[in-house]
Amino acid sequence: ELTEHDVHAVMSLTKSFTGTLASILVAEGTLDENKLVTFYVPELKNSAYADATVRQVMDMTTALQYSEDYADPNADVWKFSNAGNPAQKPADYKGPIGYYEYLETVKKEGKHGEIFGYKTVNADALGWIISKATNKSITQLLSEKIWSKIGMEQDAYYQVDGKGIAFAGGGFN
Repeated sequence: ELTEHDVHAVMSLTKSFTGTLASILVAEGTLDENKLVTFYVPELKNSAYADATVRQVMDMTTALQYSEDYADPNADVWKFSNAGNPAQKPADYKGPIGYYEYLETVKKEGKHGEIFGYKTVNADALGWIISKATNKSITQLLSEKIWSKIGMEQDAYYQVDGKGIAFAGGGFN
């Protein structure tokens, strides 16, 4: 039973913090929403994000070949989850290690900017963009720009992958 003093995983509410941080950085002039994602994260040059703008990632209007159907055990969301799982991978595991490595494998399907699609990977791509634009982790930025300023009584933390990267799409606690 959770009490008012227990830490609680807020899951997808994490996306609201990630998006708010991006919006703050745009307003401050630190992040240019019209730039291509690769301006900030060149590592995504061979992914679906290569020709997407930061704004399209912020608005989740990227055209990704990515399924977030939680009822389908073969959906991409589970591959993303496996990549981000901090536990040691099985000996026969051949997939990406960590959230960022997974993002580099996402393929494009359609045209960016046309349709909204709720996809957690967009929030994680945005977290990477934010980190690269500021040279700070998403956890550090959230603490500096939001958490420390809103009078919270308790500390917070993020779930991280095996490489220590925060899960910007659902790992806030």
